[in-house]
Amino acid sequence: MPSVEYKGFAHPRVEARIPRLTDAHMLGQYVKITCRLCKITRTYRPLDIIKLVGDVHVLKLQHRFRCEKCMRKDYMEVEFKSVMGSEIVGMQIRELVEIRMVKKPIWRDRKL
Repeated sequence: MPSVEYKGFAHPRVEARIPRLTDAHMLGQYVKITCRLCKITRTYRPLDIIKLVGDVHVLKLQHRFRCEKCMRKDYMEVEFKSVMGSEIVGMQIRELVEIRMVKKPIWRDRKL
């Protein structure tokens, strides 16, 4: 299990050995994200997460997600999960349906 205290500063050779989302997809793994505060666990497909954040390694995913219940980022734990054939039946997976981009106008007052 990767360290929860990882801050993103590792030697490039060490970073190259950390499993990435494409590695998980090639191995048929799923991404399991758990909030350690609320004890909520969600399972995602790696390709859906690649569409959102790009092909990053597992340690950089931890602070990219926010818990839907407590709205905290610092208690999130991410791991790649290998699933056996008997576990797939009835397994609940979150799928990416669409990505919506929100346009938000920003105004400022200016004297003429």
